[in-house]
Amino acid sequence: MATLQNIRNKSGLLLAVIGIAMLAFILGDLLKSSNSNSGDTVVGEVMGEDILIQKFQSKVDEGISNWKSQNQQSVLTQTTIGQIREQIWNQYLTDLIMISEYDKLGIDVSDDEFFDRLQGSNVHPEVSKAPLFQDPNSQIFDPKRVVQYLKGIIDQDQTEESRVAWLGFQDYLIRLVKAEKYNLLVAKAMFVTNEEAKMDFISNTKNSNFDYVSIPYSSINDTDIVPSESEIKDYYRNHKSEYIQNASKDVDFIVYSVVPSSEDDIQTKVELAELAIEFETYDDYELMARRNSDNINSRFMFSKLDELEDPKWNGLFSSEEGSVVGPYLSSSNVYRIAKLAEIQNRPDSVEARHILIKPNQNQNIDSVNLIISDLKLQIENGADFRSLAVKYSEDQGSNSESLGGSLGWFSEGDMVDEFNEACFTSRVRDLSIVTSQFGVHLIQVTKKSKSVKKIKVAYIDRTVEPSTETFNSYYSQAATFVGQIINEGMSFDTLVEINNLVKRSDFKVESNKQVISGLPNSREMIRWLNDADVNSVSEVFQFDNSYVVAYVVNEYIEGEMELEDIREEINSLVIKDKKAIKINKEILNLNLVDIAKARSTKVITNQKAVFGNANISGIGSEPELVGSIFSNNVGEISSPVIGRNAIYVFEVISVDKVLDNIDLSSQKLQLKSKESSYSNGASLNVLKEAANIKDNRANFF
Repeated sequence: MATLQNIRNKSGLLLAVIGIAMLAFILGDLLKSSNSNSGDTVVGEVMGEDILIQKFQSKVDEGISNWKSQNQQSVLTQTTIGQIREQIWNQYLTDLIMISEYDKLGIDVSDDEFFDRLQGSNVHPEVSKAPLFQDPNSQIFDPKRVVQYLKGIIDQDQTEESRVAWLGFQDYLIRLVKAEKYNLLVAKAMFVTNEEAKMDFISNTKNSNFDYVSIPYSSINDTDIVPSESEIKDYYRNHKSEYIQNASKDVDFIVYSVVPSSEDDIQTKVELAELAIEFETYDDYELMARRNSDNINSRFMFSKLDELEDPKWNGLFSSEEGSVVGPYLSSSNVYRIAKLAEIQNRPDSVEARHILIKPNQNQNIDSVNLIISDLKLQIENGADFRSLAVKYSEDQGSNSESLGGSLGWFSEGDMVDEFNEACFTSRVRDLSIVTSQFGVHLIQVTKKSKSVKKIKVAYIDRTVEPSTETFNSYYSQAATFVGQIINEGMSFDTLVEINNLVKRSDFKVESNKQVISGLPNSREMIRWLNDADVNSVSEVFQFDNSYVVAYVVNEYIEGEMELEDIREEINSLVIKDKKAIKINKEILNLNLVDIAKARSTKVITNQKAVFGNANISGIGSEPELVGSIFSNNVGEISSPVIGRNAIYVFEVISVDKVLDNIDLSSQKLQLKSKESSYSNGASLNVLKEAANIKDNRANFF
């Protein structure tokens, strides 16, 4: 396979690494350390080969790292980790299976082909879509940028990071190309015969018109039909293969949700009252608020009286600077203190324009500042702001010819804080350089409204949280519950009733399920459940702000379901069958009119059925009925058809004739396309079935 040196020999140039951000998105950190578990512990098996926990966990760590880099503002929960682990497991199995399949079939990628996919006439989309290899103005792929970028993976990469990253991307690209070849090979193997095309054509176009009478099963009361024990057992014996289950367990559990006590409420208010004294005299109010507030999203903006976000602040508008109000309840379980931090006369709104330039892989923040400073100097020397904004600004919302960088009029707080402050404190025509989360801005205020009195209110929010003592109190209740079952022999249900608790349940919990229904982050409880016996009570689990006690109610063995587990369902099915027999006897040898009269219903006329469609208008899905309609002769009264929802008797009025010499070329192309699309997934499923996969993840996670 093409190494960096092969590519150098072939092109006379050096290929550079694709940017770290792109590689992180595709592959993640290739050098992530493995899980702390040691030893050759087997987490699964595929094609007779063990999958070691260390290697699998390393890939999971990569997936988690990638998720974090792409979701920096989101919280990584146990549920998300479980989803990542499931995705990694499925992809890992697929990779192992397909690598073996590629070897068997001789599917490979030569050096010449790989080089062609990098910068030749058949560049792979994973390369051409990378912004790094596109012309910055046209966003069109430029093969020269592939060989010119960072000329130095070999000569200048002192840390080896770029070389390792490139080799990782190279492996990724090779796998993609092999997969494309395999999928194309399988798709080309799909073939549609003339007979298949004809049957498909008939299925979609052949119609039958019929009249019918339906007798719903509900016309006989369930209480009128009493299945015998032998009938139930016979049905179960004859249909066992339809009732297959995975190993699982039923579990009951109680939840002690820890909520703050009245003492916690009082203590929070006292602490905030003490903080208010310091808040009143502390000069750096923003720093103090950030350090002490539970509200990390608060913004301290200048506002007019009618714009204040909290009604409790209205009194501050006429107070002296530094005044503090509170603590008071700003919302449920949240106390607040608020300080009149500043008073200023500021514009009600401003009109401004800007030029935005963003740092990227080719230019860091220092380079961007130099560019912005140069643009500022050009404008001060007479250059046209509008023209420079159209040419250089990267704000797609304002860099058009018609806007020339203009943002129009906006009010206080509409822009991010740094941008907002520059606009509402600058003089008209002044040029300001501001750095924000979006990049570096060159701002010019073009118009201002009349200045009005505004105040800035800083505030500290403190959520009432359960104290350690409160947590201990709830834990003690849960532990006492467990102790009464273990030491005193009391039943789970009796204790639930005595303590006026709410019993919750989850049914048929399988070993790899990630969470108990209604109980976030509860994988630990499922791991306990996997090894626990029926009638076992758990230790006290803690999930977030809750203590949980679980009790194993039932266990289901993998394989055929026991009769008692499905008795109710089978009883209903036997009743349905007995109703069908009873109805059949009553309507046998009657015509449609007589049946309708005897059952106090009517004949439905001129209905249409389509050969390839199990649904009939006004009836619903009844495949048995559709099949019978197209197997009956025109003019004959059918035998009773046992449908899903009723017993049907019908008479076929007409059936479309099948035309000879039909042009089936279009039909064959459509079927070939469907089969080719289906074949990739279907072939993988077959390979997975043959790989004898064993999944032991439940023993580790």
